[in-house]
Amino acid sequence: MKVSIDGGKTKSVLNFATHDFLGMSSASTSGSASSSSSSAALVDEDDKQDKKQTSSSSTTSSTSSSTKTSPDASPTAVPPGNALKDASKAAMSKYGCGSCGPRGFYGTIDVHLQLEESIAKFTGTDQAILYSDGASAVSSTIAAFAKRGDLLVVDEGVYEPLVTGVTLSRANVKWFRHNDMEDLRRVLERIRTTDEKLGRKPNDQRRFIVCEGLYKNLGSIVPLADVVALKNEFHYRLILDESFSFGTLGPTGKGVIEMYGKRHMYDAEIVTISLENSLGGIGGVTVGNEEVVDHQRLSGAGYCFSASSPPFTASAAIAALDQMEHRPKLLATLNENKDYLYDRLKSEMAGSNIIPDKLMIASDERSPIVLLELSEVEEDDAAHEEEVKLLDKIVQDCLEGGVAMVSTGRHVTGKHMHAVPVPAIRMTVSAVHTKADIDKAVSVVKKAGKKHLPK
Repeated sequence: MKVSIDGGKTKSVLNFATHDFLGMSSASTSGSASSSSSSAALVDEDDKQDKKQTSSSSTTSSTSSSTKTSPDASPTAVPPGNALKDASKAAMSKYGCGSCGPRGFYGTIDVHLQLEESIAKFTGTDQAILYSDGASAVSSTIAAFAKRGDLLVVDEGVYEPLVTGVTLSRANVKWFRHNDMEDLRRVLERIRTTDEKLGRKPNDQRRFIVCEGLYKNLGSIVPLADVVALKNEFHYRLILDESFSFGTLGPTGKGVIEMYGKRHMYDAEIVTISLENSLGGIGGVTVGNEEVVDHQRLSGAGYCFSASSPPFTASAAIAALDQMEHRPKLLATLNENKDYLYDRLKSEMAGSNIIPDKLMIASDERSPIVLLELSEVEEDDAAHEEEVKLLDKIVQDCLEGGVAMVSTGRHVTGKHMHAVPVPAIRMTVSAVHTKADIDKAVSVVKKAGKKHLPK
């Protein structure tokens, strides 16, 4: 990853800033030695699997060995980003650059339909609908189903596109404290008491609970089993955003629904997924039953009024999904790197009295989005600004030390959030990071922390 430093100069740094969880944006020609070596390690593993499969097939069936592949074998033994580049180039040569119109008019290309079919098949749902932008997929989906007079019960930790969708819907909104199931129950019981006073039936209005699977701004994971139990008890539907949990959680990367052993369309009626994180693409999808998808083809603003995504981005997403499905090593490596990062942060920082005395790990340790917050936080505005400045200095020093990460205080603000989280340093680990990359990232954070944090 190349960034611009003071004076207009550019330098290559390790990327712990973007949500490229499975390394789909990384390729062997990325220019980063660490990315190349990480990708090479994944290639070596896939090559071994291919050789095992070839050997096994040749001894059992000479006629079918060329057409069958092991579910654990890579269809192409290349870094994931290379497969996406090849698919994009082929689509550019065939279709050109753009689709020149919204999906409902003349903007639908066969690869858009193929991507919808592939996502639906992978998630085990009836259908999927493709939007040309990840954020608009989320906000348009909520506004398509909830209207004025309907009711949304929303976790106050949801990120900006969900808040936008809630606002655009003009529905009645009740917020509950982040991941607090007792508070959610309290809100639902208060609504039921109001229903009884007014003589209103629950089905007189459409009612939804809205959550994220993996919370972008907090690094926490929804307690889905409890949410589903309350949803069923009080007769609500669930809108679940899996934009950051898809490709990162669950045995095969299908997200928190898979992680908790729940079912699409039944336990979560409406599920939104961005293609811009684990799949390294552009756009977003909503998956569900036929009714959920068909309704959005006429009511989803981002689908009806935005130009459809360029065909090459859909082809890249298809290739990425294929890589994710047939190369389980990607998810396994992500989990190994995630565990290693948490272990290194705790062991390295503890010896310097940085964690937990001055910084604390605020994210769920199952999350590849790692949040470091100041251990002592004051709530007044002046103290908040000083905390933001302090974390900005640490992140800037880390950048100059060759590692890019994010200080959240400047962009996660009250303009976009119902409840603004405390300032934090955000690190996102990827499948293409090496142990050496992680060691360096922890080292530069430690050095910057010792320099700027109060003694």
